[in-house]
Amino acid sequence: MNRLNKIYQYVNILSLDVVAGSVICSLFFARLFSAAVSFYTLSALGLTVWIVYTLDHLRDALIIPVTSTDRHRFHEKYFKWIFITALVMILLDFVVIWFVPLKVLMYGSVLWMIVLLYLILQRYLKFLKELFVACLYTAGVLLPSMASMNATLVPLDFLLIGKFFLTALMNLLLFSLFDYSQDRKQQQHSFVTWFGPSSTRRSILVFGLFNILSGIRLWSFDRNVALIFIAMNATLLTILFMRKRLVSNNLYRILGDSVFFIPLLYLI
Repeated sequence: MNRLNKIYQYVNILSLDVVAGSVICSLFFARLFSAAVSFYTLSALGLTVWIVYTLDHLRDALIIPVTSTDRHRFHEKYFKWIFITALVMILLDFVVIWFVPLKVLMYGSVLWMIVLLYLILQRYLKFLKELFVACLYTAGVLLPSMASMNATLVPLDFLLIGKFFLTALMNLLLFSLFDYSQDRKQQQHSFVTWFGPSSTRRSILVFGLFNILSGIRLWSFDRNVALIFIAMNATLLTILFMRKRLVSNNLYRILGDSVFFIPLLYLI
């Protein structure tokens, strides 16, 4: 068990679980929107998510004076090899996108430019950082199905998208809450450093309760979909209430990222 936990910690440090979660959630929305998403599109999504997260961690390893998290220390220690791997993945991503449908490629190119803009301007986003990242993550997950679907979105679809966005935002606010002390020491900006832990906890609680209660609206549409969102948000609220017990070994981060594996239950 300890060995499996150690392996998963490295999976988490390298953001491989984030990649898996984004692909699973993308397939989840493709099923909901009855969109045909190709293997190459999902591969491009997975590669792009890993590249963006890894470049962001490498940037942090360079600019933060004292790296205090396992992830930052790992990226600082193996900076050269991770950077080389990222370059190889970028080249592979360019190869894969040649097989991606043109419409997906067009939307993806726009999103890539926005992501690059985010990486450049991240230090100036202040308390908007989590909001911006949640928007980018939601857009990336939705892009394959949105670009491939033939039908137009209905109000229920917008509710699903909104609930997923709030789930992603809760996830990020939770991480910022756990990283509050480190961010203050390193003079890093986030929602919690601007508005404080109490306001952040209240925001997470409100978003979570809204997502759970609005699941009643989904129940008549598909009770399985409603249960998926309830489970995702109930897990995040559980992490919030049990945060003192989950600090050790970055368990909060592992559980927080594993929330995006829950839609796999709907797929199978």
